[in-house]
Amino acid sequence: MAEAVLFNIAQQLLNNMSSAAIEEAATAWGYKTQLAKLNNTINTIKDVLLDAEQRQPNSHAIQGWLQRLRVAVYDADDPFDEITSLNTRKEACLFFSKINQLHVGSIMGRKINNMREILDGIANDGGNFGFRLLVDEERVMGRRKREQSYSFGCEEDIVGRDSDKVAILEMLLNDDVEESVYVIPVVGIGGLGKTTLAQLVYNDEKVESHFELQLWVCVSDVFDIRVIVEKIITSATCVKPCDLDMEQLQRQLRNVIGGKRYLLVLDDVWNEDREEWLKLRALLFCGGPGSKVLVTTRSRQVAGIMATGSCYDLRHLSEAESWFLFCKMAFESGQEDKDLKLVELGKQIVKKCANVPLAIRTVGGLLYARDERRWLAFKDNELAKIRETENSIMPILKLSYNHLQPSLKHCFAYCALFPKDYVLEKDRLISLWIAEGFVVPSCERQSLEDAGEECFTDLVQKCFFQDLTKDALGDIKSCKIHDLMHDLALKEAGGESVIFTSDVRNVSENTHHLSAGFNLTSLWEIPSCFLELNRLRTFLLPEQATLGTRIRKSVSEQLTSNFRRLRVLDLHGLGIENLSNSIGDLIHLRYLDISFNSHIKALPNSVSRLQNLQVLILSKCYRLRKLPTDIKRLVNLRCLDLDDCDALTHMPAGMGRLTALRKLNKFVVGNNSGAFNLKGCAQLRDLSSLNNISGDLQILLQGKWKYALSEAKEANLCNKLHLSELVIDFFEANCMYHEPLFEGLQPNSNIKSLAITYYAGQSFPSWARLDKLNTFLPNLVDINIRNCNRCKCLPSFSQLLCLKRLHITYAHSVEYMDNAGLHLSPSVFFPSLEELILDRMGNLRGWWRQADGNHDVIDVTTASYQQDIEALPCFPRLSKLQLRNCAKLRMMPLFPHVEELKLVNVDEDLSLRKAVENFTAAPRSLLSSRLKTLEIDNIDHFISLPKEHLKNLSTLGLWQCSKLVDLSGLGEGLRNLPSLSTLTFFHCDQLTSLCGGLQHLTSLQELLIRKCKELIMLDEEEENGMPWKALRMLRCLRLRYIPKMVALPQGLQHVTSLRFLEIVGCDGLTTLPDWISCLSLLQWLSIRECSKLMELPEGFVHLSKLKELEITACPRLTRRCRRPQGEDWLKIQHIPSIIVRESHRDNA
Repeated sequence: MAEAVLFNIAQQLLNNMSSAAIEEAATAWGYKTQLAKLNNTINTIKDVLLDAEQRQPNSHAIQGWLQRLRVAVYDADDPFDEITSLNTRKEACLFFSKINQLHVGSIMGRKINNMREILDGIANDGGNFGFRLLVDEERVMGRRKREQSYSFGCEEDIVGRDSDKVAILEMLLNDDVEESVYVIPVVGIGGLGKTTLAQLVYNDEKVESHFELQLWVCVSDVFDIRVIVEKIITSATCVKPCDLDMEQLQRQLRNVIGGKRYLLVLDDVWNEDREEWLKLRALLFCGGPGSKVLVTTRSRQVAGIMATGSCYDLRHLSEAESWFLFCKMAFESGQEDKDLKLVELGKQIVKKCANVPLAIRTVGGLLYARDERRWLAFKDNELAKIRETENSIMPILKLSYNHLQPSLKHCFAYCALFPKDYVLEKDRLISLWIAEGFVVPSCERQSLEDAGEECFTDLVQKCFFQDLTKDALGDIKSCKIHDLMHDLALKEAGGESVIFTSDVRNVSENTHHLSAGFNLTSLWEIPSCFLELNRLRTFLLPEQATLGTRIRKSVSEQLTSNFRRLRVLDLHGLGIENLSNSIGDLIHLRYLDISFNSHIKALPNSVSRLQNLQVLILSKCYRLRKLPTDIKRLVNLRCLDLDDCDALTHMPAGMGRLTALRKLNKFVVGNNSGAFNLKGCAQLRDLSSLNNISGDLQILLQGKWKYALSEAKEANLCNKLHLSELVIDFFEANCMYHEPLFEGLQPNSNIKSLAITYYAGQSFPSWARLDKLNTFLPNLVDINIRNCNRCKCLPSFSQLLCLKRLHITYAHSVEYMDNAGLHLSPSVFFPSLEELILDRMGNLRGWWRQADGNHDVIDVTTASYQQDIEALPCFPRLSKLQLRNCAKLRMMPLFPHVEELKLVNVDEDLSLRKAVENFTAAPRSLLSSRLKTLEIDNIDHFISLPKEHLKNLSTLGLWQCSKLVDLSGLGEGLRNLPSLSTLTFFHCDQLTSLCGGLQHLTSLQELLIRKCKELIMLDEEEENGMPWKALRMLRCLRLRYIPKMVALPQGLQHVTSLRFLEIVGCDGLTTLPDWISCLSLLQWLSIRECSKLMELPEGFVHLSKLKELEITACPRLTRRCRRPQGEDWLKIQHIPSIIVRESHRDNA
C-alpha cells in the first residue's frame, strides 16, 4: 500500500496547497513564492511514484528512498491541514489580524522552507534511480467510467460445486454415527472455495430444518479456545460475552448448546496441536445427539488431527468449469464471447489460474470490459512471470491489486486493520475511507459518499470483497474479505497499518494506523511505546464488545490528549461516562465513534471545536440527553448517527447550518411552547436546508404547536430526494396537532420505507387518501403502522406496486382495510406484497366496506358464499401472513401462495371448520399446498384441520386450543401430513390424550408438549403402543409441565430412533420405566423440576449411547445420583457428561 498511499497523500497535499484557505494565508503571510516551489517539488516526485512502485520490490535502495519520502510527505500534510482548519473557526479572525501576521507568517515561512529543503533533497536522490514518467500507466490507473451497471456475480455465481454440496450434505444429515462430536474436515488449497462451499451447505434448507442450532466461527491463524468459545456463544445468541472467566464461559456454552443438535462450522483452521483441539472438543460434548462440526482447512495435518471420519478433499475445478466461470466474470454478456481471438486469449489466461476459483474470479474481474490489447498485454507481461505452481495464487491476486488505481489500493489495503472474517459494514467502511482522505470525487458535482460507493462497488466487481449481505430494501449492507485477500492486504499495508495484540513489537514509529485485535477490558493500559507514535492517524477497535467494559478514565483521557494527529478515533463500547475536554484539541479529527457508551449523558462543548469532523457516531448511547450547544459549528459534519439515543430531549438550535450532513437518523423536535419549554431547541424548519440527508430519518415530535401545518411544511421533506426510510413518531406531541403535522410532513416520492407511530388522528393526510398514495409515494416497499388507535380510515395500500411488507399493529378503530369498497377497488391488488401482519386490530371486520357502509361484502353463512369468495381479488405473492388478536375479522382476500401462516385469536367465522372447508375447496385455497408453517393460537373453536392442501406442511403449532380433547378432534387432516417434522402443543388445557392420529405422523422428528394440564399420556386406548410405534423418525421429544402425567407412555419404548428426551416440571411423575433401556440410540436426557421422581431404573445401565445426563431441581433424585456414594451412581457412571444440580443456579 505504501506507494499508493504516497501517491494519494501527495495529491491530497497538492489539493490542500491550492485551496482558498491556503492561498489566503500565503498572501497574508508572504510565502507565496515558497509555496509555489514546494508545489513544483511535490509534483515532480508524484510523477515518478508509479515507476518507483514497480521497481521497489527488487531494490532495497528504492525501498529506503520511499520510506524517507513517506515520512516527509506525511509531515508536510499536517501543517496545511491545520491552516485550513483555523480558517473555518471564528478564532481565525484574530489569527489573521495584522498583529499576528508577521509573527505567524515568519513561522510558517520557515516551516515551508524546511519542508521544501527536505523534499528537494529526496527528489535529488531520486534522480539517481532514473525513474520514468509513466504517463500511459497513470492514465490507465485513472478513474474509469463504465456505461453498464455493475454485476455482483462474484458473490452469487458459484460454479462446479453441486456434487461437493450433495456429498457434504449427505455426511451432515446422516445420524447413524456414534461420536458425540462428529467432525468433517474439508481440505484444499487457498482460493478453492472451501468457505463458499461451507456457506452453501450451512444455508441449505435441509440443514436449517435438521439442526436446532447453526453456529459459524472463523478461527484463522490463532487457535485460542477462549476466543472460539466466545464466538460460538456470540453466534448462537447474537450477544458477545464480556469479561467472563473460562469457567463462566464454559457454563454459558453449556446453557447455549446443551442438549441441542447443532452444526458448528470452524472456518479456516490452522492449529496443528492435537491437545488444543481435544480441549475444545471436550467442551462440545454437551450438545445434543447428531451434532456435527464442519471444518475448513488448507492443512491435511489439521484435518487428520480433528477428523472423526474421512476428510473431504475439495477438488480443483475442471477445465470446462474454469472456463465457464471465467466467461461469467470477464465477458460483458456472461457467456463465451463471439470474438474468437479474445476467446483463445482467455483460454490461455485461464490455464495460468490453476483451476482455482478465486484466481479465475480475480483475473476475470480485472479483464472485464477491457479490449484485446489489454488482454494480450496482461498475458504476455504480468501473467507470464508467474510460475505454474500451487503457490501461484498470491501472485495472481497481487496482479489484480497492481492494476487498481492508487486510491483503490489505499482503500483495499486499509481493510488489513480488520480481523479475518470480519463483517465490514459498507457505510462505515466508506466513511473511514473518506475520513482518511482516500476518496476523491471525479467531478465537482459528485459527493464524497457517492465517490466512496463507487470505490466500494469497483472493489466488489474486481472480487476483492465477497459475502455481500443486503438490507430489506435490497441495498448492500456488508461484506467480507477472503482470507487470501486479507493476507494480501496485510502484505501491502506493511508496517504502516498494524493490528496490535498484547504483543506490541510490530508497532513502530512508522505506524500510522492502529487497530486493536482484541477486546479492551478495564485492566488495559496504553503501552508506553504508543505514546511515541507522533504520526498516528487511526485508532480502531473492531473487536470491542458493545457492552460490559468500563475502561479507566485515565486511559480514555490519554487517548484523546496524546495523539494530536488523529483522523480516526474509535472509542465505542469503553464504558466512558465523561468524555475529556481535550477531545476538542484533535483538530485533524474526521471520524469519532463514541457509540455503545451507555453512561454518557452529555458531550463536552469542546467537541464543537472539531472543525474537520465529518462523522460523529453516538448510537446506543442510551442515557445521552443532549448534544453540544454549539454543534452548529461543525460545518463539515456529514454523518450524525443517533440511533437508539432515546433519552435525547431535543436537538440544539441552528442544526440547519449543518448543510453538509448526509446522514441524520434521528431528529427530536423540542417545541418551545410545549411541555419541555426548552430554550435553544431546533425546530422543524431546521430540517429545511438539510436536503442532502439520505438513508433513514426518524422524526420525534413533542409538545404544542402554534402553526402546526405551516411549521411541518417548513421541514421541506418533499425535497429530501435521497431519503429512503422515514419514521414519524407522534408520541410526545399534543394530540390536537397530529393531523396538521402529518399533513405537512409529506415525504419525497423516492421514499421506500414509511413508519408511523402513536398517531392520534382519525384519518391519514390528503396526500395518502384514496388513489393518491400511489401517485405521491409510488416506491414504497415497507409500511409499518403502530399504535394509531384513533385512526379510522387507512389509505388504499393495495395499489402500491412495489410494496413487499405491510405491518399494522394497535389500530383498534379501523373496521375495514379499504374503505373505498370492493366495487371501487382497482384491478391492481398488492402485486408485490410478500409479508402481511395485522395485530391488535380489535374492531377490524373485513377488507372492504360495502357501499352502504353497514355490512361486509360477503357473508360466510350464505349459500352463495363459495361463488362469492372465488370472485374476490387475491394476494398474488403473499408468502407470510400473521393475523393476531383481530377478534372480529370475518373476511380476508385469498392468499394461495402463503408458506407461513399464524392465526392468533381470530373470529369464529374466519377459522371454524365450515369456513376452512369452504376456503380449501376454492381453486385458490386459503391453506394452500405451499404452506410449510402453520401456527394456531388462542382460537377456542379451532378443532380440525382440512383434509388436503397441507402436503408440504413441515411445522405445526397448536397453542391455547382449549376445545382440543384428543387428536381425533383434528379430523382427517392428520392423515395427510407427509412432510410434518415438528409438532407443538402448548397450553391446550382440555387435551387429555394423544390418541386418534399420532400414528399418521410418520415423518415427525420433533414433538414438544408444554403446559397441557389435563394430559395423562396413558395407553389404555392404544393397541400395543401402535400410535408411538409409527414414529420411526422421531429424534426429539420434549415433555414440559404436564402435571397429570404419572408415567411415560408404554408405546414410547418402540421409538428406538429417539436421540433427545427432555422431561421438565412433571410433578406427577414418580418413576421412570425399566424399558427405557429400549431407547438404544438415546444420547441426551434432561430431567428437571420433577419433584416426586424417586429413583432411576436399572435400565439406565444399558443406555450405552447416552452422552449427557442432566438432573436439575429433582430433590429426591439428585441425592441418589451424586458420585460416588449415591444409590443410583453405579447406574449412570458410564455416561461421559453428568450434570446434577439442586437448582438452576447451581454449578454442575
